[in-house]
Amino acid sequence: MSSLRLIRWSMFITLAISLAACDTPTVPAAPTAPTAAPLATQRPIVKPTVTPISSPTLAPTATPVATAAPTPDSRIMTTFAADVNPLTGETVADPAVLNRRPLAIKIGDMLGYDIRPQAGVSFADWVVEHSTEAGDTPRWTAIFYSQTPARVGGTRSCRIIDTEIPAIFSSLLACSGMSGGTREFYIKPSDFNQEKRFFSPDFGDWTPMFYRTNDSVPPLNMFVNPAEIWKEADKRGANTRPDLSGLAFSTQPLAAGQPASEFQVKFGSETDTWKYDPKSTVCGSVAGCYLRWSAGVPHTDAINGQQLNAANVLVIYANHVDDVRFLEEDYGNLKLFGIQIQLWNSGSFKLFRDGQVFDGTWSRTERNQMLKFTDAAGNLLPLKPGKSWIELQRLDAPIDVK
Repeated sequence: MSSLRLIRWSMFITLAISLAACDTPTVPAAPTAPTAAPLATQRPIVKPTVTPISSPTLAPTATPVATAAPTPDSRIMTTFAADVNPLTGETVADPAVLNRRPLAIKIGDMLGYDIRPQAGVSFADWVVEHSTEAGDTPRWTAIFYSQTPARVGGTRSCRIIDTEIPAIFSSLLACSGMSGGTREFYIKPSDFNQEKRFFSPDFGDWTPMFYRTNDSVPPLNMFVNPAEIWKEADKRGANTRPDLSGLAFSTQPLAAGQPASEFQVKFGSETDTWKYDPKSTVCGSVAGCYLRWSAGVPHTDAINGQQLNAANVLVIYANHVDDVRFLEEDYGNLKLFGIQIQLWNSGSFKLFRDGQVFDGTWSRTERNQMLKFTDAAGNLLPLKPGKSWIELQRLDAPIDVK
């Protein structure tokens, strides 16, 4: 076990003892900027490029000459009937579930720390996986919309990226807490917090929305009851159906990609493997799913034993920079800044679907905008109907495709 993981484990044990004495959540102290003395032991400081998102300024143009509208590609679905989930392109049994906001829930993923298998992830329409400040312990934000699992967890603390995900998916957000800097610089001033769409014990939300179990030690034993979050959002007037347009789907690829029956992505020392099963339908109504392995074994859901899966796995490359205004973690001799993952403007990505990989460009030019995916010619690159999983990677991250 690495020294960093030993440090993390000792912290978990200490936290377990303290939580046993007091079940009520505590509010973290306000963030303080790191003093000059300990900077010598920190990682090299890279000043972040913090670029606020705003609507682009368009130059005036001459009155266009009337031309025939382009013929839409009938193979691509971009508009959706009342009973079709716009996040999956799939028909739902009960259209009433679409009259609410999606719900984003933070989930931990730490190999060897009794958090696997996680609960409820197989019910999510989307999952966003990203690096944390330690580098080798990824974390997930799962987006639930069409399905309501009984519980989701182990629920963990928010990171800076969680100020972007509720804007992209127009969602509610639930997490166990957050560092003082993430709270003060990102969560508290966010639009979704002002709109009462944020839920956390740190902000006074507790049972029945959040609760702990006795089958693990804190902080790994906290869970979210999604039904109770949506119920509370109704009371706050924050659960109205948003505009979720922007995604495009097709049942078959529009052109041939490169073969990709298996691929691996890395988060520090951890490796996640996706393998294509052409007969599986666990990810959607159209056969063909990528199934997930972690540490060489199937990664499953604690609720139903189902192997985690996706019709689409999107490896998105985005700029990662340290926000040097505050420390996300302070282990004494190891001080770690929060990571700002700049999921705006545009960048490259790889789409894995139907046992093939397609290269393209992702873009997002306004805050409350769904991610857009296009091919090298600028045409829409449609997703396969079904569940999707995003692997957020650094610009230089390697990927092993087989």
